[in-house]
Amino acid sequence: MSKPLDGLRVIDLTQVFAGPTCTRILADLGAEVIRLESPNRVDITRNLIHTDNDGKDVPWERTLYFCIRNAGKKEVVLDLAQPRGLELLRRIIAESDVLAESFTPRVMRAFELDYEHVRQIKPDIVMISLSGYGQDGPLSDWAAYGMGLEPASGVSQLTGYVGGPPVRSGLSFTDPYSGFIGAGAVLAALHYRRRTGKGQYIDLSEQEAAVPLVGGALTDYAMNGRLPERIGNRSRWAAPQGCYRCSGDDDWIVISIESDDEWAAFCDAAGHSDWAADKRFATVDGRLEHHDELDTLIESWTNGQEHYEAFHLLQKAGVKAAPVLNGKEALLDAQFKARGQFEIIDQPHQGKRPVQRHLAAKFSAFDADVAGPAPTLGQHNEEILGGLLGLDADELAALEEQGVIATKPNLPFPAELVSAALKLPYDGFLENGTLLALEDDYQKQLGLE
Repeated sequence: MSKPLDGLRVIDLTQVFAGPTCTRILADLGAEVIRLESPNRVDITRNLIHTDNDGKDVPWERTLYFCIRNAGKKEVVLDLAQPRGLELLRRIIAESDVLAESFTPRVMRAFELDYEHVRQIKPDIVMISLSGYGQDGPLSDWAAYGMGLEPASGVSQLTGYVGGPPVRSGLSFTDPYSGFIGAGAVLAALHYRRRTGKGQYIDLSEQEAAVPLVGGALTDYAMNGRLPERIGNRSRWAAPQGCYRCSGDDDWIVISIESDDEWAAFCDAAGHSDWAADKRFATVDGRLEHHDELDTLIESWTNGQEHYEAFHLLQKAGVKAAPVLNGKEALLDAQFKARGQFEIIDQPHQGKRPVQRHLAAKFSAFDADVAGPAPTLGQHNEEILGGLLGLDADELAALEEQGVIATKPNLPFPAELVSAALKLPYDGFLENGTLLALEDDYQKQLGLE
């Protein structure tokens, strides 16, 4: 089945989260995405969340974080500190349609790979730079990570509990969010190129990308002079709303009730029609005023409920509710299974692993599925440099001997520098690297039979 970006080539100089998310989406849509890493500076996510440590010989190939963000891509390893490596990259750029990078601006300028130079190599190329603060302005050359960009964009100011400090999301949310915006921007630029024959440059600031998330608070201050208040899981127009502990060791359910009818439906489903008759809780305003008392009452009920069962009970009654899923529950979720959210990929040095789709949208004309496993370091050196650029076997051997290309890091990679072999929640049903449980009886596994 053909995909919309079949025949397009992307050279991917990004690392970590935002840029790889952008290019992973392009790969899922059919583009040939060629990652570039340096033998002297591999992607830092090759240090994060390893699978079991029986692969100490190649620990950089056993990182789950890297494999998820880079599934379906190809890879070439070039030392850009050597003139020959930089020349080969320029030749790859000349054969590409899109260039994505996520360095601070000074890096690309130092290599003479900023847009003004790149467009001389390939005049109609679409180039996107995903940086923390953009390509100009007083902060442009400052390094940035999601941990700092959430507060710098104002998101953290809205997040936290009453009277408490700002709290980060736990995910470095600005990174994947910027990756999706970047993919959309690339698609818009490719559409423009198809219409005009002209490429263009996309300057994406991750800080600015997140600002629309706080648009309501900015407008409220501009119009009313009112600063936002942190309110935790609560809402200014829905009550009760919160996250309530259930019967398991760490099981929770989120409930949100906006109308009086929903409140009555909740009380009936929970077997407490007396709560609906309480005048304190008869209106949204009353429930907002007495939210603390409501939370105590609701949790007295949820404490005796299994979170999935309570979820089904309340949804059937017309009440908005959802269980808080851990990693294993997400992988085993019947809804995700029905919609094919996770695909089983045979990842080199790891075995079969579930990899989620990056595009939740389902298309009637094509399937935006995972294109394949993430590449190993330098896996496609011969394919790209030999097949695309025409280098012969002797040239490739010489380049490897000179350290221009490589299939392992030049720098030491001892086990003590690698993150501890963290166990993901689904390791309980992974055996010898092979996924066992996804094809079993879901109802039985989830306790819903």
